[in-house]
Parts: sequence; structure tokens; C-alpha cells
Amino acid sequence: MYILRQDRLEMKSRVRRALILAVLGGLLLAMVSAATAAPETVSIGPGATHTRIHRPEGPWAINVVEADLAQDFLRLKSLVGIGEMADGALMIGRQTVGEMMAAHAGEGARGQDRPATAASRRPVAGVNGDFFALAGQYYATTALGLQIEDGELITLPDPARSVLYLLRDGTLHMGRFRATSWLRGPRNLLYEVAAINRSPGYADLVVFTPPFGDQTWAEEETTQFALVGLSGPLRPNVEVTGRIASIAVAQSQRIPPDGAVLAARGVAAYALRRLEVGEEVRLCVKMEPEIGDILEAVGGGPRLVRDGVMSVEHLKERFSDQFASRRHPRTGAGIRGNTLVMVTVDGRQRRYSQGMTLPEFAELFLELGCTDAMNLDGGGSTTMVVRDTVVNSPSSGAPRAVANALGLFSTAPAGPPEHLAIEPTEVAVLSGNRVMLYATGLDAYYGPVPVPREDLEWKCASALGGVDETGMFTAAEVSTPTTGLVMARCGDLTAASVVRVVPAPAQLVVSPSDVTLAPGEVQQFFVYAYDAESQAVRLPMGAVAWSCEPPEAAGLIDASGLLRAPSTPCRIKVTAGVGEVKGEATVVVTTGPKALEDFEQEGEWSYRASPSEVPGSVEWRQDPLRPGNHCLCLKYDFSTQVGTRTAYMDLNLTLPETNTVSLRVLGDGKGGWLRARLRDGFGRVFTVDLADRVNWSGEWRLLTVALPEGIDAPVTLESVYMAEYHAGRKPAGQIFVDDISAGRGAEEEERVEAGAAQPSGGAEDR
Repeated sequence: MYILRQDRLEMKSRVRRALILAVLGGLLLAMVSAATAAPETVSIGPGATHTRIHRPEGPWAINVVEADLAQDFLRLKSLVGIGEMADGALMIGRQTVGEMMAAHAGEGARGQDRPATAASRRPVAGVNGDFFALAGQYYATTALGLQIEDGELITLPDPARSVLYLLRDGTLHMGRFRATSWLRGPRNLLYEVAAINRSPGYADLVVFTPPFGDQTWAEEETTQFALVGLSGPLRPNVEVTGRIASIAVAQSQRIPPDGAVLAARGVAAYALRRLEVGEEVRLCVKMEPEIGDILEAVGGGPRLVRDGVMSVEHLKERFSDQFASRRHPRTGAGIRGNTLVMVTVDGRQRRYSQGMTLPEFAELFLELGCTDAMNLDGGGSTTMVVRDTVVNSPSSGAPRAVANALGLFSTAPAGPPEHLAIEPTEVAVLSGNRVMLYATGLDAYYGPVPVPREDLEWKCASALGGVDETGMFTAAEVSTPTTGLVMARCGDLTAASVVRVVPAPAQLVVSPSDVTLAPGEVQQFFVYAYDAESQAVRLPMGAVAWSCEPPEAAGLIDASGLLRAPSTPCRIKVTAGVGEVKGEATVVVTTGPKALEDFEQEGEWSYRASPSEVPGSVEWRQDPLRPGNHCLCLKYDFSTQVGTRTAYMDLNLTLPETNTVSLRVLGDGKGGWLRARLRDGFGRVFTVDLADRVNWSGEWRLLTVALPEGIDAPVTLESVYMAEYHAGRKPAGQIFVDDISAGRGAEEEERVEAGAAQPSGGAEDR
């Protein structure tokens, strides 16, 4: 595809010019198949283009942004999401890609060789970045791998995972890094730093820097050292010094704008116990290999293309075969010379775009001429923004808030309009319905320049429809699909949008397609419309008629697709209709959660621990309280080790569509911390708390936990485990686990009723 690119672009340009001339000559209804057969490519910034590709063989809806970073006015930035705590303090959090792009616009390019004025930095395009965990209260959205912004370390690398990075000399690269970090202080103090801007474990020393936010948050018994007068930002392979301004044992500590905070727990706090206010300490992060001065970096994985050859390295980077072989929405980045290629492939939208396997994704990057490529976070996170518009179709119906992103910005000076553009550039609409078209000017560097609405003239063929002076297009009543151009003129500038008017959609897809509900629970359904060529068709508000069968269930769903399950178990067919075209979904209403494992048959369950020397076992046993019943017994002994100790019951149980997991636990009253470890379809690990303290014994208790928001199906319950991090506590005991089940919790119902629901269920709609 790359070899033919220039010829194709020239052909498209000739066709477009011919069509515009034809329209201006009065032939406003033009067959544009010649123009739409090739991918739609438009310039979006200095040296940057955006291409839309639809391949029916997938089907695949693909968006590609290509950016020549050798251009003087084009900047690549690693973006960090920002959130707000309950007290109003800002800290690392989740934002959509569009929100991050908007937040960084107009800042001026810190750390660049050619700084820009604040007014000149304008968003060009961006995609979501690294994987992130969602467990934990305040550190839930920190990226899992390396992130560097303007040369400053935000997080340390995962040595197994790939990184896309930009050197200060302007060259792009991919690689893997290993970091060792140290704190040095008086009296020969030398202690390893476990992480930057991440939650400290029991024996950890962690550094928090100003990019993390206004303040830290830590567990109890955390000693926090505030440093001021730091000699510079924390950068790879550069030692910095600072002076201790305060020492406190607290959950929260303000991060000095010119400093950092050292958070130490357990053994780490003991090692730093002799530090005093006013003393100087030094911090250094040694990163290998040393490859130069890294300006921007974002982690992800796995590697897809290496040195021009497909190399899907998912096992080396700790991703499962299932993650690689299943089709999912994908986001990735590739390198062609000094051109960055950012790609999204939509998925989980049948008939429109199914998503890709990793080998298919790698092949796409090879077709785009990339010598190196890597995968980024995908699934519900997959998002591409061009300027201020989301150009792909996120699988959950709306962009997900994510931890970080890759953003392209233009620092070119603004100028007068030299081009005209219409958004959307291509759209399908039903007969008789309306869609708003927006025209804007573009300067010589393709930066948006407003044009007065009163100076715009709109035209289209009457056989296609009509367009008023505001850009509102009303489709004609047609009996067969009709494609043409809607034109806009401003002085000597013209632009066109390809509009396809269809009498009816060829297919409706209801999402989720299958769902299990509890009596009285609510579920929001969504509908996607496609024409005969699998192109998405816009549906206006109120165009869809929702209904339910059997007849007595008819009143359970409203005009927006919100269903309330009846009070008794039953099976319901949900139907969405536009004229004679229908789409269907199945709802099973059942009392109680779905049983997943009752341990009545012996299976392959195993024990492991951290440290590995922690004694323990997992045994299939008779229930001590219920004769004839079987369960699993987890034995553990935390008395022989120090620091954080964990004893795992490995289950590797695949969960169905659900947002809660329940299990029964017979406790031992020893006060241990009971947790569960989950892994989602994208290889991300999540931990959830089942019980802060196992302080009961002699009885079975039902424990229910909600799955973290944003976890992508399929989800695996990898293990249930006991943990202890208090140095003075050394319990030894045993707990019993039984009746693992999946269901949907009450908080989901409340969230839907509040109007904040995203489609829930299985892989089809996450």
C-alpha cells in the first residue's frame, strides 16, 4: 500500500478537482465512487496527514495518522492524564485523549530546541497510550510502563515491555529499558528506589515528583520526606540533589513545586530513619541501555515489527496467546524513517469493524511501510483524535478516559485561511433525516482558522437533498442509495463532503447482544446501523423503535433503549427497529448469580507465594461445616518471613460477562488481608479487595466485589490470596473458599439510572 501511496494520492487529487469543477458547473449530483474507492487522505498539520480506510474483508475500520517529525513546526508529546481528589487537589488521573490534547494546547513546547509561544501550539492528532491498572484508590491510573515527558521521568519502565521514544536529536526509536534507581545520603546511606509516582509497597521507597500532582497519598505508617531545591527534574542517568525540608508520618504530603517527596514504608522507613531536616540527599535513575537524551517516551507492547520484519513478541513481553490471537480494537505506533505512524482499528462492532489479531495488526504496519511497530493499549481504550474530533468509533460508544496519550501539536504561526474543510468529510444519512456539517478555514500549515458563517455558501444537488446557510443538510427521499457532494464556498476557497443518502439501513446491530440480569435490574442498549457496504449510518434521535417480547414485557424498555428487567425470572427478546429493518438482543432474567465453580470435582489448582519461601499449600478438601460438600483450603504461614508476604490460591478461572464476582469464605479469624487478582483480555493485571481483615471464623461468609471500571473481556480470575504487610504481624492459618459465581451488582443499576452508564456485558460491547 505504501508503494502505491503517491500515485493514489495524485489520482484522488485529480478526481477531487474534477468533481469540484463539475459541481461548480452545475452538476451537483456526482457519482464519487472513483474518489471513495481509494482511502480518504487529508492534510491535518505541517507534514501530517489523516487517512481513513475501510476494508470489507475484515470488516475493518482503520484510521492512520502519519507525521514527519523532521518538519520544523511539528511536535510529538507524551501526555499525562490529570484527575482531581475530593479536596480539589490535582494529581495523576484519567482523561480522554481529547481532554489531554486540549489541556496541552497553547502551553508552548517545554524542553524543545525551538520553543514556541503559548498561542502557537495547536492540537494536530493524538491516540491513547500505555496500559494502566485500575485497582487502588489514588494510584489506579498510573501507566504501567515507562513515560517521559519533556525529558522528565514520570514512571519507570517495565523491563519486559516495549517503549516508543523520541530523542532530543529528533529521531524516533523503539526498545526495552531496565532501570535501577538509588537514593544516597549522609552516613553512607544507600537505598534502592522501587518506583516513581507509584503506590509504595510495604518495604518500598518511592519518589513522587511534581508531575504526579499537588500531593501524595499513602497507606498508614508511611514516612514522607519532603525535598526542596531539587537541582533539576528527575531524568534518566542524571543525578539530582535536594534538601530535606520536613519529615512526617502521614497519608498525604504536599509535593514542593521545586522538589519531590520520598515515601518510605516498612524496611525502607527503617533504613531512612536517621535522616534529618536540612540534610542533602541525591537521587539517580540509571537506565540501560544508554541511548542518548530521551525527550518523550510512552510504553506499551508488544513489539509487532522489528527491522522491517513481522515480529509479534507477545510471549516475551508477558502477553497471552489469547491476547494475540483474538480480534480486538487496537491502537499502535510505527516508525518509517523519521515519520511516526499512529493507527487505530475499531472492533467489537459486527458488520462495521471486528478488530484485528496482533499478526493482522503487524501486517497492516508492514503495508504502511513501517520498519518498526508496537502495540499500545486497545479495547475500550482505543481512541484517535484529529484536532478536536474523535475520528474512530470507540467500542463502548464513547471515548474512555485513559492514563496517558501520544499527542502531535503544531507550533506554526497562524495565518489567513488558504484552504477550506468540512467535517465530517464523509457521512451516511437516512432519507429525510438531517446532519450538521461544519466548515472551517485552514491556514498554510493546516491550522484551523474560523471563517464568518455569513461568508459561507452551501450547495448540493436537489436529488441528494438540501443544505441551508448554517450547514444543516436534509437528505432527500430516495428509493436507492444515492451518493453526492455537499459543497461549501468562502470567497475563492471551496470544500466538499461526500454524503451518502440511503432509504433504510441494511442492518441494525444491538449491543450488548446477550446479557443476564437480576430481577429489577436495568440495562442500557445501543444500536448501530450499517448500509449494504458495511458503512456506518447515522441515526437521528428518535429514529429507533424499541420493543420487547413476549407481549407482557412490552413496557419494560423506553424510547432510549433503557430496559428494566421484570421481577420474576424469564427470557426476553429486545428488538430495535428502523422501518422494516430489525436488530435483536437476548436478555435472561435470573435470580442469583451464575455459578462458576463449586469445587465438587477435583481440578488443577495450585499454590505459590511471595517470597517463594513462605510455607503453604492449596488442597481440595471436604467442607468442615457442611458434610458432603467440597471446597478449597489455602494454608499459609507468614511467621518465617519479613516484609510483604502473600500466599496465592491460583485458579485461572475465565469469567462470563459480569461486573461482580462472589465467593464464600470460611475464615480463620487471623486478621489477614484477602484479595483477588484478575487479568483482562489485554493482559492487564487488576487487584481487588475481598476483605480488609479476615476477622471471622467458624462460619461461611459471602463476599462480593465489583470488577474495576474499564476492565476488558475476557476476564480471568487468576487467584485468590492472603497478604500481610505489617512487620509485627506473623499469622499462620488456613481459609476455605467455595461457590465462586458471577453476577451484576446494585451499583451498576444506580450508575445507569444516573445516566452515566456505558454498555456493559461481554467482549461485544466493551
